[in-house]
This record gives sequence, structure tokens and C-alpha cells, in this order.
Amino acid sequence: MTNLLINEHPLIVLPSLAIKIGLNEAVVLQQMHYWLESSKHVIEGRKWIYNTYKDWQMQMPFWHENTIRKTILSLEQKGYLISANWNRSKIDKTKWYTIDYIKLAEMEETSMIVTEVSTHILEPSSQQELSLEETTIVPPIPEITTEITSKTTTKEHIPFAEIIDYLNLKTQTNYRYSSNKTQELIRPDGEKDLQLGTLSK
Repeated sequence: MTNLLINEHPLIVLPSLAIKIGLNEAVVLQQMHYWLESSKHVIEGRKWIYNTYKDWQMQMPFWHENTIRKTILSLEQKGYLISANWNRSKIDKTKWYTIDYIKLAEMEETSMIVTEVSTHILEPSSQQELSLEETTIVPPIPEITTEITSKTTTKEHIPFAEIIDYLNLKTQTNYRYSSNKTQELIRPDGEKDLQLGTLSK
């Protein structure tokens, strides 16, 4: 029998986790989970473990210490790993770690929803086919090109000051054009377009 097959303690990784967060991250997270399961260090309601990068590298000797450092930093930035300094000595910079299991569960729920939706869409339906009137045709996705044009879209300008001045003059009132409420009353609404030209007639 060969010595290259499991005769020592293996590192375990789930392919589904590796797909979602990356292979290195999945291996490190699984290793930390393994140690957290047996940790006796409970601080602020969470189990914690501590190790230096060199200690982690001894557990995963197939990686350089810098790879482990980058992987742990990536897990911290993604929010799956929480780090702190719970050392008694101020000069001891050994990092303590715990996993944010809530964030991990949220990621799992999100991927389950996406899987359920995509499975539902891809599975053939056992229901009756709908008539043409019962279906809704979705417009095609527009073609996206890299062509750069000088055309810009601008929001329609409403001359609030001129409209209010005109209304104040004709009705002998004193509305302020800077008031949001006044602007809401003047803003075009569906079929009732209010324009300065139609007011002055």
C-alpha cells in the first residue's frame, strides 16, 4: 500500500465552500473550525483560538507563511473570520480567532435560495401550458457595446422660479420657489404637464 494515501490526520475541505470563498480560505476556515470545536477559551460568548502565522504554517506545511497570512486577512476582510487580541501581555501580538457562523449561515442561505430558484426555473413544469394571453413576454436584454458616444442624458429642467413668480404676480400671493412643498405642487404629474408657456396664455 502507498504512503501517499491517508495514514495521517487529513485536512478536510468541502468543495461547495471552496467554490464560494476560495480553496485556501475554505481550508483555513475548516482548520479553524476544527480547533474551535474543542476550544476551552470562551470570551464574550464566543469560543476563541489563538496561533501565530508560524504555528498555522506548521499545521499546513504545504503553504508558505505569507500565503497563510494573506488567506487569513482575506477571511477577515470578507467577514467570515473575526480576530482580536485577548492576550494578557501588551507586547504579545498573537492573534485570537473565531468564526462568524452567522455570516457563514447567511451565505449558505443565500446560495440555497439561488439554487432553489434556478432549479425551479430549469425544471420542466408539470402544470398545464399557459395560453398566449396568460404569459408575459420579457423584453430582450439590450446589446452592450464598448462604443463611446458624446450623447448625455439630462434631467428635465423645471423653471420653478419663473413659474412661481408668474403665479405670485397673477394671484397676488407670495409663494417661495425654494420651498420643496411648492415645487412638489408644480412638478409635472403624468398627463398634467405644467409649463410656463401654457400659464402665460
